[in-house]
Amino acid sequence: INRGFARSGGEIMAWLNSDDLLLPGAVRFIADYFARHPEVDAVYGHRLVVDERDWQVGRWVLPRHDGRMLLWADYIPQETLFWRRALWEKTGSALDQSFKFAFDWDILLRFQKAGAWIVRLPWFIGCFRVHDSQKSIVEISTVGMSEMARLRERELGSCFDEDRLVRHVVEMQRKAARCDRLLRWGLHW
Repeated sequence: INRGFARSGGEIMAWLNSDDLLLPGAVRFIADYFARHPEVDAVYGHRLVVDERDWQVGRWVLPRHDGRMLLWADYIPQETLFWRRALWEKTGSALDQSFKFAFDWDILLRFQKAGAWIVRLPWFIGCFRVHDSQKSIVEISTVGMSEMARLRERELGSCFDEDRLVRHVVEMQRKAARCDRLLRWGLHW
């Protein structure tokens, strides 16, 4: 991914893993949003979850961006994340290669630490594919857990404990459920 970014030249950046998808019109929508909102540094949106046949098997509808929650858990759907090149350059112009699993959370945390204005858009942007050999499933309990613990230690230090993590995640899930109900009623916020 770093080699690809080093060869890229556009103002807006993102990456898409080999088994994920962007929804039709997503790139145009993101480009238009950035053009209308020059103050915003990074955006992301809701995700659909699809299986190996491209059938929808779930969805993630997220509340508005919560930088405090981002310190506790990586809730931002990577395939829906887009950011400005200036932010990339401000945060080192590279994904940290010491991470094999949580590099997307690391870059989000670095964006946030650099003062980025991050906005959750109230639209479905991408599709996350689930299947038995998917990296997220295969490596979560080994590499993933240790890297996530490393990031929590870096960001939260002695403030971290499992009970507080559970409380933060449950609160985020409640907010997401409310947001999902509103979206099902046709309200985008």
